[in-house]
Amino acid sequence: MSNVIIGTAGHIDHGKTTLIKALSGIETDTTAEEKERGMSINLGFAYFDLPSGKRCGVVDVPGHEKFIKNMLAGVSGINLVLLLVDSREGIMPQTKEHADILSLLGVENYIIVMTKIDLAEKEYREMVKEEIESYIKGTPLEGSPIIEVDSVSKKGIDTLLKEIDRKIENIAEIKEGKNARLNVDRAFQVKGFGTVVTGTLTEGTVSVGDELEIYPENLKTKVRNIQVHKQDVKTAHAGQRTAISLTNVKIDDVGRGRTLATPGTLTKTYMLDTEIKIIDNSNFTLELWDRVRVYTGTSEVMARIVPLGSEVLESGKGGFAQLRLEEEVSVKNYDRFIIRTYSPMITVGGGVILDVSPKKHSRFNEEILNKLKVQSKGNSKELISNYILTGHAYLITAEEIAKTLEQSLENVEKDLAELVQDGALYKTKSGYIHVKKYEDILEKVSTLVGDYHKKFRLKRGISKAELFSKFKINQKELAVIIDLFVSNNVLKIQNNFISLYDFEVKYDANQLKEKNNIEKILLESKFTPPNIKDLTKNNKGLNELLSSLAGDTIIILNENIAIHVKTFEEAKNKVLKHFENNKKLTLAEFRDFTGSSRKYSLPILEYMDKQGITKRVEDYRVLGK
Repeated sequence: MSNVIIGTAGHIDHGKTTLIKALSGIETDTTAEEKERGMSINLGFAYFDLPSGKRCGVVDVPGHEKFIKNMLAGVSGINLVLLLVDSREGIMPQTKEHADILSLLGVENYIIVMTKIDLAEKEYREMVKEEIESYIKGTPLEGSPIIEVDSVSKKGIDTLLKEIDRKIENIAEIKEGKNARLNVDRAFQVKGFGTVVTGTLTEGTVSVGDELEIYPENLKTKVRNIQVHKQDVKTAHAGQRTAISLTNVKIDDVGRGRTLATPGTLTKTYMLDTEIKIIDNSNFTLELWDRVRVYTGTSEVMARIVPLGSEVLESGKGGFAQLRLEEEVSVKNYDRFIIRTYSPMITVGGGVILDVSPKKHSRFNEEILNKLKVQSKGNSKELISNYILTGHAYLITAEEIAKTLEQSLENVEKDLAELVQDGALYKTKSGYIHVKKYEDILEKVSTLVGDYHKKFRLKRGISKAELFSKFKINQKELAVIIDLFVSNNVLKIQNNFISLYDFEVKYDANQLKEKNNIEKILLESKFTPPNIKDLTKNNKGLNELLSSLAGDTIIILNENIAIHVKTFEEAKNKVLKHFENNKKLTLAEFRDFTGSSRKYSLPILEYMDKQGITKRVEDYRVLGK
């Protein structure tokens, strides 16, 4: 692993700062206030090299209860935690709270460091070690190595370094293909550099000159300079503690709680659907409208709890809940968070974000609960299927899925192909549609078209324009979905009229006689047909009959004129022959070689324009393309 971030955690005065100095030679208590108090207030920033040659960034997170939110800020992006326990004092309340927080935030790799061993008798140290082993049994820390050190005499430091080297071999490497994200834990002004922010680059890479966005304000900025381990670099990589100088940004715009990320990659939200776990043996429960503090990344916001699928979130169990936030946060699905009580501030639980932009919904909605269960499992095929099903759009592309779920396009396309084969999705030229959405629209369209057939038995179908007007769906999406219904032999389209696939216009004997008569009259009158009112004698039944022929043997040019399709084909052939030797066609020329008048010639030419056969330019036509 090329970039490793190690965090130190533990009770106040258990030796975190001294240990880091012993490992790195860097003192992380940098401010006068910190030196005076003898404790870490802000996040320390150090690094050291391992025997293998790998370099580790270090976050020294505070141990004092008043500075717990600083500790939460430091946890973001940590790969390995050194949990410190003073050999003279053993497990303390803040040690337990830190361990709980680290577990809730998904940290899996620990080394427990017993400090100040030169100040404690061997027998007492053995008792403390047994206490630690007993405490971590049954927790994510169980099985973690326990290393004894004294940071002043450097006793045990070499052993600790070797154990860190061994431990990080098993840590999965951070993927740099993701969009960049850095949760800001410090911001300050540096003469000659302007506004500088620091934090762990948890995802992606950042290079000098990159455009980034400050969330949740959505302010655009550019990277002027980057430092990693006090050295200027052109590019910072995921997993590195990083200081970034930004252009055109005031310090007030980018303090702690903000996030620096690739533009357009985070969601601003006041609501989150989540899965929450309440700490075991905490004696706390969370009920409807309880007010809590939510910590995610480096931000702290107040929120109200809305349990989903249960009346209460119980100690040691938890469950799904919607968080109604009092301020916006900018997050992604699967970000983790911590919950503390409003007052007094006690850590009671934490969890993972499953939906960054949910709607307000019923607390016992089975569809929502099933969706959250799928999100919680994290199976890639189920996630993709669920994303397509619950997304606002009906058609979603593989590229959009890969970007949103932050998976490789290759893996997404493989899962999509399997989902199509399994019958869970349909593939179209514009994206994928979930089978449930497909069936929902199909039912509505089939019912609408079927009702139209019952009402207008002699019409070959409903016009596209009329059908589309009945749906509040993106028109381009609906057109693609209708085409999918056609390819699946559910609907058919003839000359812009949509009908059920098996529907056919059926005429009785009298209607068939009138049909043949209308067709004969229009065929014989050619380019000078009778007015439609005269043709149908203004009879409702005959008007409906004429409409049924539209697009088949008859072309209705406007409300007054209809011609036989063979007449139109003859006109088209004359036009195409004309363009074999001419570049232009005037209305007069068309009128002359069809033997008609302007009254009929203009509508025929306008219909040809619509068909793309011709194209009007000023007062003449050219051949269409």
